[in-house]
Amino acid sequence: MAASAVRGAMALRTTGRPVAFVRKIPWTAAAGELREHFAQFGHVRKCTVPFDRETGFHKGMGWVHFSSEEELHNVLQQENHVIDGVKLHVQAQRRKVSQGDQTSDEEKDF
Repeated sequence: MAASAVRGAMALRTTGRPVAFVRKIPWTAAAGELREHFAQFGHVRKCTVPFDRETGFHKGMGWVHFSSEEELHNVLQQENHVIDGVKLHVQAQRRKVSQGDQTSDEEKDF
């Protein structure tokens, strides 16, 4: 297998930590709403939604940390996650793949 194919396959694996990467979070929702929604699938250890310092609004993405891989798997099995009428895009956090000091294209998919 070519080296680039191996790197691509590695990028598709999860980090080994049960973390969901969530995109398309509506501007009306914050970490509390994410935590409340995803708590139905298991124990949410941490919920992070980064904010833009200039605008004061969050960036529309975030991370939800679960206690187990099984809980993350339960989240990924459900196709529709909706908060405030907006369908969220949820995927397992990907492993960062770096090439020396540069970040590879696989990481930039988010």
